[in-house]
Amino acid sequence: MTDEQHHPERLFPEFNPATAADWEERTRKELRDKPLESLVYRTYEGIDLKPYYTKEDIRSLPKGQQNPGSFPFMRGRRTGINSWLNIQHIKAAGNGKAAIDIAADALSRGADGVLFIIREQALFDVPYLVQNLDLSKKVVNYTIGQEPDLFLKRIYAELKKKQVSPLNLKGFINYEPLSNTGKLDRNDKKIISKLLDLTKVSTDFYGITVCGTSFSSIGASATQEIAYTLSAAVAYIDHLTNAGESLEAVLRNMQLFMAAGTNYFMEIVKFRVIRLLWSTIVEAYNAEPALAAQLRIHCTTSSWYQTTLGANVNMLRVTTEAMSAIIAGCDSLAVMPFDYTFHKPEEFSARIARNVSVILKEEAYLDKAIDPAAGSYYLEYLTDALASKAWDLFREVEAKGGFEAAYQEGFILDSVTNVSREKFRNIAIGKDVLVGTNKYPDPKEKIDFDPEELIQSADFDTTRAAYPTEVMRMAIELHLRKRKRRPKVIVAVIGQAEQRQLNASFAQELFSCAGFDTEEQHYASVDDAADRLLHAAAEVVVVSASKGNYTREFGPKLRTHQGKPTIILAENPQLMKDELIAQGFDEFLFENCDTSTILRNIYKRLSQEGEDDS
Repeated sequence: MTDEQHHPERLFPEFNPATAADWEERTRKELRDKPLESLVYRTYEGIDLKPYYTKEDIRSLPKGQQNPGSFPFMRGRRTGINSWLNIQHIKAAGNGKAAIDIAADALSRGADGVLFIIREQALFDVPYLVQNLDLSKKVVNYTIGQEPDLFLKRIYAELKKKQVSPLNLKGFINYEPLSNTGKLDRNDKKIISKLLDLTKVSTDFYGITVCGTSFSSIGASATQEIAYTLSAAVAYIDHLTNAGESLEAVLRNMQLFMAAGTNYFMEIVKFRVIRLLWSTIVEAYNAEPALAAQLRIHCTTSSWYQTTLGANVNMLRVTTEAMSAIIAGCDSLAVMPFDYTFHKPEEFSARIARNVSVILKEEAYLDKAIDPAAGSYYLEYLTDALASKAWDLFREVEAKGGFEAAYQEGFILDSVTNVSREKFRNIAIGKDVLVGTNKYPDPKEKIDFDPEELIQSADFDTTRAAYPTEVMRMAIELHLRKRKRRPKVIVAVIGQAEQRQLNASFAQELFSCAGFDTEEQHYASVDDAADRLLHAAAEVVVVSASKGNYTREFGPKLRTHQGKPTIILAENPQLMKDELIAQGFDEFLFENCDTSTILRNIYKRLSQEGEDDS
C-alpha cells in the first residue's frame, strides 16, 4: 500500500512529498560550486553525518524496535508517562549532619531524591540520617569509596531498630572500583557480593552500579562510553555469577551511572543504544528477555563540558544536557550546579540546578511523552549507526579477554586518550566551541575566587575540556592582580581587505577569551603601523596585513620597542615561516593553528619579564 492509502487525509495535501533525490538536487543548486560531500561531518564516534536524512535512510532498519515497553527496550520500558526522579548530589563531610540537613531541605523544595557523596563512611551519622529522612518513602542514594557493605549494614540495623521495613528502601549504592582502576581484587568481589545479598530484600534499592562517567569525564566518545560501560557490566555479571549468585538477581540489581554531554542528538541516541545493546547482552546470557527492562539508568550532567570561566553559561549547558537525558528516558537525573567546579556548595546554585529538572517537567511537560525522538529519520539512522560502532568496539574488548584484560593492556585508556587529545586540539584551534571559554567571552566577567588557590586545589577537576584554556586565563588573572593591569594586545589591521578583518577578529576574540585587554587599530600602510606601534604600550602586537606587505622593516622596527612585545602575524606563513621569523615575527595566528601553544609561550614570556622586574 502507498503512503496515501495508509493516510488518505494528509495534513498538508498541497505539498508534495520530497524524495532523497529532490533534497539532493535542491542542495546542490544552493551550494553552487561547492561539492555536496563538503557538508558531510565526521563525528568523534567515526560516523559520517549527512546534512539531511529522508525515509530512504531508515528503510532497511529493523522494525521491531519501535514500540516502547517491548523488547529490546530501545525506547524504554515505560508505556505511560515519561517520569524521572530529580536527584540532588550532596557532598557529606565528617559526620554528614550538615549534608543531611541540606538533603531534608532539598527534598521539601523540588528534589525527588538525593545522592550523598561520602568520603568517610565510618564517620557518617546513620542514626541522624534515619531520624531526619524517611528512607521508606524518600529516594536516598550513596556514593562510597570504601567499605560500602559495612555502611549499608549500619543502615539496615538502624532501620530494624526503628522498626522500619527494609523492603521499602529506595535508591542505590554507587561503589565502582572496576571502571576506575580496571580490575576487581578479591576484596572488591566480596564487597560487591555482600552488597548484592544485602539489597536482595529491597527491590527498589540497587546494589550494583557501573559508572560510564569514568569514561565520559575524561573525554571519551559516545561509542567508547557505551562499549566500555557495557563491557564493565558484563565483567560484574561474570564475577558475581561465578561466585554463585543467580543471573536473575544480578540483572535485577544493576544500574548504570551515566553522564549526558552537550552533543544534544548524539546524547539522546546514546541512551537508546545502551538499552538496545543491553538487551542483546541479556539475550546472550539466555536470560528472560523481560529482565533487560530492569536496567536502571541514573544520569548526571557532564563534568567534561563544565567550565570555570563564563560559569553562568553552564546553566544553559546543563539544560540541554538534561533535556537529552530526559527525552531518551533516563530513570533519574542530577543536574550539577553551574559553579561546582570552583565554589563550595551554595544554596542558590543548588536550587537553580534542581529547578532545571522541575521546569522541564512542570512547564515544558517533558514527562508527558514517551520517546518523543522516535520517528526522526536522522535519529533513527544515528541510533543504528552508533549501535553498530559501539557493538563492534564492545566485541573487540571481549575478544581481548574482557574489560579487565583490555584495561590492564592499556587499550581502553589509550583509546580514550586519543579521542580526548583530538577534542583538546579542536578546542585549541577553535573548531570546537566552548561558549564563554574559547569563544564569545564575557568581557566584564569578574573572577571572584583565588585562581592560584583553585589551580593548586586537589579538588579542581583537571580533566575537563576547558581546563587548558582556563589555566591560561587564570594565569593572566594572576598577572592582573600582581601588576594591577591586564597585559595588552594591539591588533593592527593594515589595509581594508575582508580577509584581513577576519584574521583580526579571530585574533581579538582569542586574546579576549584568554583574559588580555585587546584593542583593534587600523592603519593605511605597513610603514605607518610600524612607526606608530613603536611607541604603543602593549605586551603583544598582532599584525593583519596582505602577504605583499610583510616588509623587512616591520619586524626589526618593533624589535627596538622598549617593551619588547611579542609580534604575531595573523596569517599562515606556509613556506615563508623561516624568512618571517628572521624579519622579527615570533608567532603566527591562523585558522586551525595551535592557539594553546601560542598563549602558553606568551605567558611564559610575561612570567619571565615579571621575574626580571622583581
